[in-house]
Amino acid sequence: MLPLTAAQEARAATLHREALVIDTLSGEPSVFSPEMLARLDELVARQTPLPDILDELDRMATDALVADRLPEYWAWWETSGVDVISATQGAFGRIPFSYEAAVRDLARMTRKFDGCDRLLKVTRAADIERAKAEGRRGIILNFQNTTAIGQDLALLDFFYDLGVRIVQLTYNTQNFVGAGCTERHDGGLTHFGLRLIRHMNDRGILIDLSHCGLRTTLEAIDASRHPVAITHAFSRELSPHDRGKTDEILRALARRDGYFGVLVVPFFITGEPKATLHHFLAHVDRAVEIMGIDRVGIGTDWGAVFPKPLEALLDAEMARFGFRPEHRTSWGARVEGYQSWRDWPNLTRALVWRGYSDNEIIKLLGANFLRIFRDVVG
Repeated sequence: MLPLTAAQEARAATLHREALVIDTLSGEPSVFSPEMLARLDELVARQTPLPDILDELDRMATDALVADRLPEYWAWWETSGVDVISATQGAFGRIPFSYEAAVRDLARMTRKFDGCDRLLKVTRAADIERAKAEGRRGIILNFQNTTAIGQDLALLDFFYDLGVRIVQLTYNTQNFVGAGCTERHDGGLTHFGLRLIRHMNDRGILIDLSHCGLRTTLEAIDASRHPVAITHAFSRELSPHDRGKTDEILRALARRDGYFGVLVVPFFITGEPKATLHHFLAHVDRAVEIMGIDRVGIGTDWGAVFPKPLEALLDAEMARFGFRPEHRTSWGARVEGYQSWRDWPNLTRALVWRGYSDNEIIKLLGANFLRIFRDVVG
């Protein structure tokens, strides 16, 4: 842990409580009831495929949440102090990022929004402010790939009508739009990719480039009429890894008044054996130095805690998502000082320790993202 004085501790606690805190890429709290753990053991014993296991556990969690039988879910939110998250829909299915998985997840989210007054579906900037003012938990629905729409722009409209407001152009591999960051070759945006960007601009969907290849990222920044976001990434100069973004990209993003969210994924922010909050802060500093304090925030992309059998299955699944052994993915890896999403306040403490001012921290915690979300989405 970073050593803070009593005055710094009090200042960090006040800032985290009073500021608008937005995690620009985060899953919902990872909570497993005794019934869910028992069911997991049964499914693993039967050698059930991972997508089916995740589907069953998510269904059980949704049932329990709507029936108000999952108090740990709200405890995670409360401890984290986060007001709003951007949560990915449709990633895990028999085919990753499929249309079917997207519809399934959005249907479950609709059930949660309808059945839980404490949750608020965020479709415009005013909803973010409302969540903070009312003490509710806001969720922005995002896609981390465009494969759910294929080459049908009408499906983008369909998902917009269901509440999706942030769409990442590619995940790690090639799709109809462009190349992902772990693909062998990056040919940049396709003609369909250019059409899709125009349509997203017209519709008011925030474009996310976090997993896009380097050339695809730069071309998308230039092609968009509106500012774009990299909601969860890090400096490739500080940590050479395919998922990182170069200084050239950060400069291009700044020129177009975009947004960069720094993540807290241990094996991305450093190649050293032990990741710490010092590594996280180094990536924040680099982004602020290049882009300015008004365009940087936090998108943790990390913090879920899974039972060991599920961690092992998730690790084995990563090849299907375009990760290779050199990418060092490990669902059990942790950052010292950030063991789970409940440790979110430690990120605010780290910013105080680093010497950022109150106004700068307020911007990093959420105000900067609110600005771009309002400008693009409305």
